[in-house]
Amino acid sequence: MFQKANSEIILIISMLAILSCLFAVPSSSVQSELLQKALQSFQNFTSLGDQERMNAAAQMSADEKTMIMMGAAQMTQEVNETIAGMSPAELQKATIYLLRFGNFTSQQNGTQAEGLAKILSVNDNEFLRFERFMITNGPDLHVYFTNGEDIKSGMDLGTLKGNVGAQNYFLGNIANNYDTVVIASKPFGTVFATSNLKS
Repeated sequence: MFQKANSEIILIISMLAILSCLFAVPSSSVQSELLQKALQSFQNFTSLGDQERMNAAAQMSADEKTMIMMGAAQMTQEVNETIAGMSPAELQKATIYLLRFGNFTSQQNGTQAEGLAKILSVNDNEFLRFERFMITNGPDLHVYFTNGEDIKSGMDLGTLKGNVGAQNYFLGNIANNYDTVVIASKPFGTVFATSNLKS
């Protein structure tokens, strides 16, 4: 009797294991299909011109935006700009000062950001430099130099060069005009990361 009960328990456990395997395959397959669709949505979105992206984003549902964000997050673009890139002619004679710096923090659920933003003076020209930098990728991310994270009144320094790696942005002589670096999706107006700069 005891032996029979044992074999029934083993049979039930075996059946449950087989059923869990059967159900696990479609869910990973569905997830893979979803990620593929998200990637395609992102690629379709990025193939549009600047104004077309802005117009399309203004008419999108929250679900459509989420799909594009999910697609963008799968992409990695790595850069590795040196300080020499700021003043290639005579870096050995360059005068370099660190003016201000701050750590990046993430502002979006589900995204990550880390690294350091620095304002450097190189031969009296000011540059914004990212070091040990990594951020979850997003649709049409731009770098803004702002006060209090207000990207509308800040200065758009252009498209983020890469979501991983060191990079430089020319400032000229405006470093004292702003106190915060913001990385945001231009068409969605979604802030991904900020760095508040301190002396």
